Amino acid sequence: MKLLVTLPLLIFCLYGCKFYYNSADVNKKLKASLDNVNSNCDRLSSQIKNYQTEYLKLNCSNSTSEQKQATLMFEEINTSLSSMSSFKKTTNEEYAKFLTYTKGKDRIQSGTAEWKSFKNTKKQFKSALKSIQKTGELTVKKAEDLNKFVSEQIAPKIQKCVVADYYKGIKQASDSLNRFEKELPIKLDEYTNKVSKMSSIFQETNPDKCKELTVELSKMKELNKELKLIVNKVKLIERDFLSKTKGVEYIYSCSSDWSLIMKIEQEVKNEQTNLYSLQTKMQTIQTQIQSIVSQLK
Repeated sequence: MKLLVTLPLLIFCLYGCKFYYNSADVNKKLKASLDNVNSNCDRLSSQIKNYQTEYLKLNCSNSTSEQKQATLMFEEINTSLSSMSSFKKTTNEEYAKFLTYTKGKDRIQSGTAEWKSFKNTKKQFKSALKSIQKTGELTVKKAEDLNKFVSEQIAPKIQKCVVADYYKGIKQASDSLNRFEKELPIKLDEYTNKVSKMSSIFQETNPDKCKELTVELSKMKELNKELKLIVNKVKLIERDFLSKTKGVEYIYSCSSDWSLIMKIEQEVKNEQTNLYSLQTKMQTIQTQIQSIVSQLK
């Protein structure tokens, strides 16, 4: 990375051994150096921030020694970037001063205030350009080290949740429950009709068994209420996940946001357990009704 542009300034002697610099030539060389500084600083900053972005995506919460080390490396890079930005600012300010003290002047003559100012400008430019080059190279190296450290020491140890895919899983569970919710009333009507028919036939001859049928049917109706609670709970889980992950593409296990994944996963698991329990109860009730009906026949 070469930032320093040599300034082959025209120096010549006139009457009384006065030395002069041609202002236009000086300006041309300084402007070339300045443009080089600005473009290289911007390019380096962009390159370095690209490295940093890979770490920022993880959103790690510094819960491990590796994550703490990466954060320190990240902060060092920012300090170096700040220094490079400061040198860049100094160079631009010095060039602005040059334009001011040479305004309307074709030459910078030795022994004048402009001559003294220009000597300082050359000194500031040279110092800043060298500092930028050194700092830029060092910062790029630090950014590369950070990227390597994250790739080797952090990334292999963390889990990655693709938000869109995770939501699909929740949505599938919700859709499955919705279908079951629609099917249960149909099943309930079927058994209601069956119990009603058997009761009308055997109420006089076997009231106890008819009563058992009525009790089992009531249990089935209660299961319908339980199912609605499960369905509503899963809908709330779905909405909660959507609202808290809006605009988020990935969530990593090193992030404090991972607690949301753990929370949602546990809540979905709980409702799946509740659903399994409900289905088991449903099967038991159906079996019991069938058994009573067989006894009545």
